This record gives sequence, structure tokens and C-alpha cells, in this order.
Amino acid sequence: MLNYKFRLYPTKEQELVLEQTLDGCRWLYNYLLDKNNMSEYDMNYALTELKEQHLWLRNYHSKMLQMVAKQVAAARKVVAKGGKLSYRKKEDFNSFTYNQSGFRLESDKQLSLSKIGSIRIVLHRKPVNVKQVTICRSKAGRWYALVACQLPRRSFTVIRYRNPVGIDVGIAKFCHDSDDHVEDNPQFLTRMLRPLRRAHRRVSRRQIGSSNHEKAKHMLARLYERISNNRRDFLHKLSTYYSSRYDLIFLERLRVSNLTRNHRLARKILDASWSTFKQMLQYKANRVIEVEPAYTSVDCSRCGHPVPKSLAVRTHVCTKCRAVLDRDYNASLNIRKRGLESLLLLLPVERREVTPAEIVQRSLKQEEAHEFIRG
Repeated sequence: MLNYKFRLYPTKEQELVLEQTLDGCRWLYNYLLDKNNMSEYDMNYALTELKEQHLWLRNYHSKMLQMVAKQVAAARKVVAKGGKLSYRKKEDFNSFTYNQSGFRLESDKQLSLSKIGSIRIVLHRKPVNVKQVTICRSKAGRWYALVACQLPRRSFTVIRYRNPVGIDVGIAKFCHDSDDHVEDNPQFLTRMLRPLRRAHRRVSRRQIGSSNHEKAKHMLARLYERISNNRRDFLHKLSTYYSSRYDLIFLERLRVSNLTRNHRLARKILDASWSTFKQMLQYKANRVIEVEPAYTSVDCSRCGHPVPKSLAVRTHVCTKCRAVLDRDYNASLNIRKRGLESLLLLLPVERREVTPAEIVQRSLKQEEAHEFIRG
């Protein structure tokens, strides 16, 4: 399954219908949440009775209402694992789904939805074999369509890795690879801290429930969405750069949740979005392998001699082999070296035929071992 995200441009009347659909799905979600003794099958069966009691539910597509029951069943499974159930507020429920039916792409510019109508859509890719469409609303009020397409499985062949690379991610520089390519960290959140603080103060000064408070919240959400879009655009371009030039990529296995315990660096670490960058590489690149990050910045990439240094020291100077390298460049070389070593361990062992002489010798050794154990 491959998901595409397309921008929707509904009219004022269509936007009102979309918001009413969200409210109806949210009401059904909260209603079914109280029925603790009902399974997903029972909830789907109860929808027919609910439509008789609440006639306004007939204005919504039946498959879309069944997907709401599926969401409730999934939320209960999360609770069984230690989560917490809660009613959905208006700000928390921002999507509804058409599964298998109720949607149709009429042309390159129109998406037809059952009980809603045809909405203008911008298709930057041609979706094929569409199985599901999810309509969602962002915090800033923009509407999107998430289209799930089922594609045939790719046939796997034997691949010879000819161009590997090791990538070391950081804060001062976003990444430094083993080919000495450096990508600066744009720090989108840090650069927007001043307007964000101003927007937060504007929201706090408005009276809760007033129209000015809603406008201030909308402007704050637009700022956060702009930061998120810029960050994802940067990560997509960088991941495409590496996936198109290298067939084997080595990364550090970073525990971001542990790294963010350092409150001085937590904001910059989360702003860098290393996990999102790794996720993009994993579905774009040929193969991505993670290696343990221990001592990648300490060990010398030439001789392996450990050279301890603090985070303030940005140059690696080996006292044994006299190597002088950039700290991050030295770490990327170590990552590439460790990745290649780990890849050799994953290769299959060569199989060969066992000669009769080896079989006789092995059986004699087994008999001697049994006699030694008995005696």
C-alpha cells in the first residue's frame, strides 16, 4: 500500500458539509465509546438501528460510518495495552475515511465523494488502483485527501552494493557523510521562535471562546504548519539526494527519546527530525542499515586509536597516526566501516558437499566423544 497526499480546494458550501460530516463522525465515535460490551461486528450491526433513531445519520455514507466503528475498536485495543480512552473534542477529530466505496476520481481536477459531491483536487501524481480515501483537515484549516493505492509487489533480485556511504547526523551540521559532503542544519523552529512567541502571547491575551481567540489560534496553527512543511520539504530533498546516489546507506541507531533528556539540546534535537529522515531513507533508498553509535566520534577512522574529546572539540587529532580530520567526518567514516563489517556477518555461509572421508572422520570423533562421556 502506497499513500499519496493531495490538496483539496472545497467551496464555502462544500467546506460547511465537510465540517458537518466531521461533527457527525465525532458524535458517533463518542456514542460508540460508551458501549464497552460491543465488538466491532456488533457496532456495525447497531448502525442500522441508530439510523432509525437518528435520521440525520442517513446523510452519511454507510462505509464511512463503519470506519468510525473500526476506529473505536482500535482505540479499545490500545487501552488493553495500557492506554487511555477519552472522548474526542471538536479540535481532536479531523478526519473521516471512505473504504472500498463512496469515492471516485472523475478527472484530474475533481474528486467525487458520496453524500458530499465533487471537490476540486490537485493531483501531482496519478493514483492507480485506489482502495481508500481519507479526508482530513489540518490545524490551519486546509483540507487534504490521503489516497491509499495498492501496488503489485516488486520482484527482488540479487543486488551488488557498489556505492556505500556512512552518514553522521548532528545539530551544528545536519549531516556529514563519508564522501565529505556537508549539509547545514536549517533549524526551522529556532529561526521562527520570535514570531511563535508573539503568536502565543496573542492567543493568551484573547478571551477564550471569542472570534478573536479563534483567529489568533488559526494564525498560530498556520505558523506551525509552515515550519512543518519547510522541514519536510528539506528532508524529502536530502533523502532523495542520498537515495539516488548511493545504493547502501549506513546510519547510527540513535535513541532520540534518551537524547532529549538533555533539556539544553532537546528542542534542537527534535527540530532536526532525525527519525523522520531515517524513515524517508528507508522507503526511498535501496537498503539502509543501522549501526551502534558507541565510540564513533572517539575512535580514529584510520588506526582505531581512541581519542576522547568533548562536544566543544570539533576537530579529531589522533596522537598515534597523526590524522587530523573533522569530528563528524571521522564519525561518518567509522559508521561506514562498521556498517560494512556488519554486512559481512549477514552474508550467507557458502554451502559445499561433504566428502566420504570427512563423514567417516566425523563419525569416529562422535564415537570417541560418547565413550569419553560414558567412561
